[in-house]
Amino acid sequence: MNTLYKLSFLEQVANGVSYVHLFDFLTDTCFFIKDREGGFIAANLAQQQKFAVAREEDIIGKTDFDFFTKSMAEAYRVDDQKVMDTGKAIEKKVELVSNPNGSLNWHITSKVPLFNRDNQVIGIMGVMREMEQAAEQWRPYRQFEPVIHYIDKHYRENIKVGDLASVVNLSVSQFEKRFRLIFNITPSKFLIRYRIVRASNELIHTENKIIHIAVDNGFFDHSHFSREFKRIMGMSPGVYRKQHG
Repeated sequence: MNTLYKLSFLEQVANGVSYVHLFDFLTDTCFFIKDREGGFIAANLAQQQKFAVAREEDIIGKTDFDFFTKSMAEAYRVDDQKVMDTGKAIEKKVELVSNPNGSLNWHITSKVPLFNRDNQVIGIMGVMREMEQAAEQWRPYRQFEPVIHYIDKHYRENIKVGDLASVVNLSVSQFEKRFRLIFNITPSKFLIRYRIVRASNELIHTENKIIHIAVDNGFFDHSHFSREFKRIMGMSPGVYRKQHG
């Protein structure tokens, strides 16, 4: 397309006109557009399915905070802001994304700045693929894939770092060092965040008592669960349930 049409197209997108139907054919790729405040302007069918909504209209105007845990949404917002502040893309970043059922999948995400006619950044566009559909980019992280599967299967149990290290035949010190180098988080903190994501989904979609949710998701007791939940989510489990349930 010529330059003038391209600029006109981007300006219309920024004003809420959706031109993403072509991206609906990319069934393995989530495509989205956000404004400067993080509000979704457009989302293709794969992104709608990721958020478990029936229509694109159910996403428009909302932000990541409406669909993800506070810690995840804040991390995504930091990246969005970096792209807008620098005008430079973030390419093929590996990050953890939660699904509607509370499970977690590793995704490879790229984001680019969105400019208007005056060359001002007015938002971002991005694409996101699950690692199963992006095997080549995922290759450096494959060593720890069995660890993620182990956590997904045993997160309700009393998992120790040594248990995770043994999955990939490493000593505890080697495992902790490599895990933190690749994922930029300790195995223990990763496990806690994973459990919080699963628990937050249960708070929203069930009427189970908080103490039962706490124990069922691998926490020692109500106090331990509430403390970690508030640290990561910014509010108590009870308040989170009232706001999102």
